This record gives sequence, structure tokens and C-alpha cells, in this order.
Amino acid sequence: MSPAEDKIVEAVARYVGLQKRVGETANRTFQMIANRGLIEAAEVSVMRNKPTQGFEVLEEADLEELSFEKIIFDHPDEFSPRAIWYARQTLGEPNESDMPPASQSLITQIRTDKLIGWWREMIAARGQIGGYSNTDVGEFFGFHDLSSYGRVLGNITSRIDFACYKCGLPPLGLCAETPFARAWRQEDRRWAFPQDQMAAASKSRNWTAADLDAIQIATRELPGTASIPWRNELREAEALVRDWAFSLKGSARKPQIQQELAADLDEMRQAEKDALGQTPKAKKRISQSIERGNIGALVKKRNGFKCQVCEALGNDPYPFKKKNGVPYVEAHHVIPVSELQIGTLSATNIMTLCANHHRQFHYGVASVTIESDHFDVSLDGQQLRLERCSIATD
Repeated sequence: MSPAEDKIVEAVARYVGLQKRVGETANRTFQMIANRGLIEAAEVSVMRNKPTQGFEVLEEADLEELSFEKIIFDHPDEFSPRAIWYARQTLGEPNESDMPPASQSLITQIRTDKLIGWWREMIAARGQIGGYSNTDVGEFFGFHDLSSYGRVLGNITSRIDFACYKCGLPPLGLCAETPFARAWRQEDRRWAFPQDQMAAASKSRNWTAADLDAIQIATRELPGTASIPWRNELREAEALVRDWAFSLKGSARKPQIQQELAADLDEMRQAEKDALGQTPKAKKRISQSIERGNIGALVKKRNGFKCQVCEALGNDPYPFKKKNGVPYVEAHHVIPVSELQIGTLSATNIMTLCANHHRQFHYGVASVTIESDHFDVSLDGQQLRLERCSIATD
């Protein structure tokens, strides 16, 4: 990991310990890191006009040096100008301007754009992309020690490779002489990426500015950490990833893959044969559930049965109506009620969502920051502001 990432891990560990002492959790911090990665989670956390809860907790414990703000201040080369501006403001350090930089891009996307720009220059000068090493990429970014920054560069390359996959193009990262050591690992899959063939497809392609435009646009829809979209895609659509990888070499799949597909088909035939002769059976189940009350129904009515995300995106906030004519919408608890925290059942913890967006919040890449009167939502590369429901209790 990079120096800043090492400090962030240490900071989170200390913060979790301090929260446990007072009976609190750090679940939102963990969720943000899972959705965004270490660097981007730190950036998003500090970019606000008031100090973060983490900063206040660590400052009170005389551990300000472990706050995200101090880590960003001490390692400015790993963060965006906008995050640095906010970190300096919270720490009481002077900034060159009274307003933060206008760019909303986080450091990972800034570096992604920079690397794609380097490839554009390579096309203009040579007519192709290739003939360079990962060390050359590191020198381009000013990272002279790949033992410290190799993971940072590998992450940038992997984000671009995922964008290539989404665009149906060969992975640009394999235009380098050799891939990063951790790239394209087989892990627990029954098949392995055909790296040699994929690299041949990448290096032999006549890359165009239009290719790079499409890839750059696709990267802006991705979280900062490449492993997140790759992990989700391999879990939900592994066959599509495999088809893409093997289609790049322009030849038939390996016999191993054909055997696996035949085995899968045999298994399906047997399952179908068993199912045709079975009668569905009812089973008794004893389970424990959480009583949520009727507050969700009241918030739906107050919000006009609208999907708040669809409305914020300018789409129809009423996907469909129920048989009684009332629009269908679901109540989403931002802090899960399963955490059994006081206040999680309140109206201020609920947003109303259509079924699709509700599933996306639970199973996709989405993050929410709770503010005093609204939710700051990051979804599909877009920043949305959703009103928090407030019901007077006096």
C-alpha cells in the first residue's frame, strides 16, 4: 500500500477502538471504504464545510495526526486539490483561495485522465500504444519507487481495463511490456484469463482517439478502487467477463472451458429431470424479525410515494402503480435497522426508493453521507442531494 493508505488503515483501526469504548460503531466508515476504497473514502469524508465526526473523535483523544484531514495534509501527492483544500481548512492551515477548487474529480480519476492523456500523446507520436514498462508509467506520475506506489498505479490501470471491458475493447493495461504482478489472477475461478492472447490483442490494435474517449467516459462511472466493479461483475456476470476475455484472442476457447460448459449443461439437465418429478413442499420456519412500526408508510406518504433518486435524476419518480392506483415505492433505512441502533427506525433515517434503486443501494455500488437536513448520495458516478424527512415531535 501507499504511505497514505497505510496511515488510513491505522487511523480507522484507532477510530474503531475509540468508538467501541463508548458503545458506538464505525459501520458507515467501513461501508464507504468498501464502496470507494481507502483514498477515495478519505477524500469524500473531508470535503465538507464542518469537521468530520472522525476528526472530532480523534482530536478529542489527542490523535489528530491520524485524522483523514492530517493524512491528506501530510501526503498531498496522493489526493486531489479539492480534498487538500478542505483538509487544510479543517486543520486551520491557510489556503491560496477562499473557495475550494471547482473540479469535483477525485485523485484516482485525475490520475486516470492523466494516463489516458499520456496514451493519446503516444498515439499522436507513434501511431500506436506500446513499448513502455510500468516503471515508465511510474516515472510519468513522479512515482520513482514502485514498491510504495505500484499498488496505486495497478489500481489506475485496472480501472481503465474494466472500462475497456465495458466498452468491448482489449485491456489497455496489457499494452505495457509486462502486467502488474497482481493483475488477471485466477483466484477461485475454474478458468484463467488468457493473458498472452489478451496482450496480443491490445498491442496489435490500432487504437484511436474515439477508443480513448469511450474508455475515459466509462471510467468516470466507476468507484476509485478497481477491485469493486471487477468483484461485482465477476460475481453477477462471470460468463460475460469470460466471453470478453476469450473473444479477444480470436480463436476457440480452451478445451477446459468447453468441458466446464458441458458439465454445467449436464448438471442443468439432471436438475430439470429431478424438478419435473417433484411436488413443491411447504416447510415450517421459525425466524426472528425486527419490528419496524408504521413510520416507513408515513414517510412514503409524506414524500408523495416518489422515488427520491429517480426524481433527483430527472426521471419519472413513479415507476408503476399498484392495483389500488397508489404508486409503488419502498422505504430504505440508510443506517440498517439490523444494527439495532437507537434512531434507525426514525423518519430521518429513511429515504423512499423504487424497487430497482432500493436493490442497487443494497447490492450495487452506492454510498450515502448523512447531513443535518439531507443525504449526500453517490450513485453511478453522480452526486445527488436527497431531502431528509423531518417530522416534528413536539
